[in-house]
Amino acid sequence: MRKMLYTFACLTLTAALFVLTGCGGDASGGGSKKAVDSSDSTSSMSAVDAIKKRGVLTLATGTYVPFEFRDEKTNEIIGFDVDFAQLIADKLEVDLKVTDMDFKSIVPSVQKGDYDIAIAAMYDTPERREQVLMSDSYMSTGMVLVAPKGNPKKITSLADCDSLVVGYKVGGTSEKVALEAMEEHEITFVQKGYDETVGHAMDLEAGRVDVVVNDLLNQMELNKTFLEQEIITEPFTEADLSIAVKKGNEDLLKLINDLIKEYKEDGTYEELYKKWIE
Repeated sequence: MRKMLYTFACLTLTAALFVLTGCGGDASGGGSKKAVDSSDSTSSMSAVDAIKKRGVLTLATGTYVPFEFRDEKTNEIIGFDVDFAQLIADKLEVDLKVTDMDFKSIVPSVQKGDYDIAIAAMYDTPERREQVLMSDSYMSTGMVLVAPKGNPKKITSLADCDSLVVGYKVGGTSEKVALEAMEEHEITFVQKGYDETVGHAMDLEAGRVDVVVNDLLNQMELNKTFLEQEIITEPFTEADLSIAVKKGNEDLLKLINDLIKEYKEDGTYEELYKKWIE
């Protein structure tokens, strides 16, 4: 009887070990399968594939007429850059989600991966290329000086602005140009920065600013509303407007560059330019 119990116990132990060994093998196999499944997550996808899977292209932008601004009637964000972003979304066959924000926050938001792209009439600069990938140029422009009609201070360049009140957009190229001019010409002027260019347009007409540094294309649009100011110089800088993409997302950058080239060749770009710029 004891021998039978002993034999039964041994058989039971052997069976248990067999089951445990078998389970161990299955767990290992299951673990491998789980690792393979995780490779399908968006974190390991290319940027383009991740956007397609998500079904939405996210755009970070600012406020800069006529490139991006809110429609007074609908409050919808519209403009050249928004239309261009929509063309990119259409190519990807996804929806477009547009978020406007303070200009200084745009590049960092793409750098962190909070947004897929940034299109905000941004100049392509070495400083920005240190933070993000920048596309090929989709438009060229430059900085100009703007004064009240008749140019009462007889300003011909920033060198003439000693002791004057000079307006510019905070965080933009206009601020950099203005500050560099002070050092280059060894002059001092009162600096007045604005979050949006419409602010310095209003102050210029109200006499609170003597001269403004602004982008040519933006100022051309502002002049349609603010009739008592004028561009008083030719562009004294040359710059390309580019689209920002997070570093590492080279596939998305290539798609954008291909579209810029395609739309310039097939007339799509010209249609947008006539709609928003001319």
